[in-house]
Amino acid sequence: MDATATALEAAHRVLDELGIEARDEPAPRAISGHHSSVLVPCRGVDGREYLLKYFVPPEEGKFYPPEVRIEDYARREVAFYSFLDSWDSARRELPAPSTILMDPKDPPGWILLEHIRPSAGPQSEQLSADNVFDLLGRLRSIPMDRLMGRRNFPLNRWDVPSMRDRVVRLMYEPLIVIVGEERWSAIRNFFRESMRWCETRPQICVHGDFTGDNILVDPDGRPFLVDFERVGIGSPEHDFTWFWIHSRRSKEWKRALFRRFLDGMHGSDRVRSEWSMRATAVYLACRRLRFGYLTHGEIDKYRGANLALLDAALAGGSDFFPSE
Repeated sequence: MDATATALEAAHRVLDELGIEARDEPAPRAISGHHSSVLVPCRGVDGREYLLKYFVPPEEGKFYPPEVRIEDYARREVAFYSFLDSWDSARRELPAPSTILMDPKDPPGWILLEHIRPSAGPQSEQLSADNVFDLLGRLRSIPMDRLMGRRNFPLNRWDVPSMRDRVVRLMYEPLIVIVGEERWSAIRNFFRESMRWCETRPQICVHGDFTGDNILVDPDGRPFLVDFERVGIGSPEHDFTWFWIHSRRSKEWKRALFRRFLDGMHGSDRVRSEWSMRATAVYLACRRLRFGYLTHGEIDKYRGANLALLDAALAGGSDFFPSE
């Protein structure tokens, strides 16, 4: 039995213990993008629809990068929903599923959430640029003093110094094989310069995996954020850049999105924002390259595309940013 099937079997045992019936329908997605959780649609005795998110425990004998603690995905998710319950229980400030039940153990094994059904049809017809900027603005408005300092909440760090440390300290051995000495030197020099420009960037709440896959638009056109396993602290540019790079929309749509994000920024403020965006892209490219090498060796089919992203982000200018 593979890991996903084992996790789904364990999730159904949790539902049996809770007296909740699994629904015979496909989940929004069978397993999270980083293979740390599975989702099971279910129904309570009152007929309400829920979604059980079961966190996959670390697999014995499986290799994990040294900085990855699988159990922290569950801690972050549950801690963030606990924070929302205390700060925004009605979800008026940040549209996200309501919390139904949480596993009290540490690390938690599951969380039961409200099931938000997305609108029918392709996401390209549902998710608008207004939705994206609305959610980015709501994340920015989260009060950091209330978010930080909570127990069992290993917030991720998405600021430039933290990303640089992860690349330089933890990714050196595989990356030097992939990118070579010249690119590796360019990466180190880039982060040294980006630190100078980005050290004063404000720190806000960062989703950490802000992509179209983690935004649901309901039939009324309201956008909701889901999957807070990578939530943390970072610059205002991080989530936007993550979305922009991962988006599968047309080049024209992405170009308009980029222009809107930087609209009104001038002089040094715009330069700092652009350095922050480039730093996120360099980090993402390095992480993808390392993951591809560790899992597929020399036959990583995405290596060329990720090297191109790395080179463009290192160079900046028209190689990375859309033309005006």
